[in-house]
Amino acid sequence: MIEVKRGIKTVDLPYTIRLYGVSEDTFYEMVDEDTTAELLDGMMIVHSTATIEHDDLSGFIRTIMRLFARKRRRGKVLGPDSLIHLKTCRLFCPDAYFVEKRRAPTRRTKRFEGAPNLALEVLSASNRDYDLEDKRLAFQAGGVGEIWFIDPVEERIIIDRKRGRGYVEEIVTSGKARSEVLVGFWIDVDWLWKDPLPDELDCLDEILGS
Repeated sequence: MIEVKRGIKTVDLPYTIRLYGVSEDTFYEMVDEDTTAELLDGMMIVHSTATIEHDDLSGFIRTIMRLFARKRRRGKVLGPDSLIHLKTCRLFCPDAYFVEKRRAPTRRTKRFEGAPNLALEVLSASNRDYDLEDKRLAFQAGGVGEIWFIDPVEERIIIDRKRGRGYVEEIVTSGKARSEVLVGFWIDVDWLWKDPLPDELDCLDEILGS
C-alpha cells in the first residue's frame, strides 16, 4: 500500500502521483488491492481515493451497464478494481469496461489482456488532464472500440468511437448517449446530474423497454 505524507501527516486530498522507471514486475510488487494505480510506458500513476461524488456516479453507471449486459447476454462489465493489459507496460483500471461475450474473461483471470470493447472514465479534479490526454491516447493506440468520458463539471459525455484507423468524437450534453459496441445500451445524460441519482433498476427498465 502506498501512502502520501507531508511531514508526519498523511495526505488525504485529491492527488495524482507519477513514479518513473517502473517495470511491470516492480508495479505488481508495489501495488496491492488497497492501491489504485496504473502503468503507462514505465510511468506509474497512483491515484487518491475516489470522492463520494465520483464513487456514486461511477457506481451508478457501472451498475446499469452491468445489469444491461447481463440481461441481454452481451458480455461482461467490470471495473474499477481489475486491470486491463493493453500492451507491455500499459496497465489501466477504468471506472468501467465492457468486453463482449466471446472475449469475456473468467473469474480466475488475473487481468484482461488486450483492448476492451468499451472503456469508461468519470472525470474528477485529480485525474481530468491525465484521463483526457495520456490515458485517452493510450486507449486509442490500444484499439479500444469506444471510449466514454463522463464530465460532471461540464455536464456532458465525451465519446470516442473507433472508425478505421482513427476515432470520431461525439459530445452529448442532453438526451441519450448511445453505445454502438454494447448494442442497445444508452444513458440519459440528465440522469447523471440529479441529486440523488435515479434508481438504477428504474433506469434499466426504461432502457430495456425502449
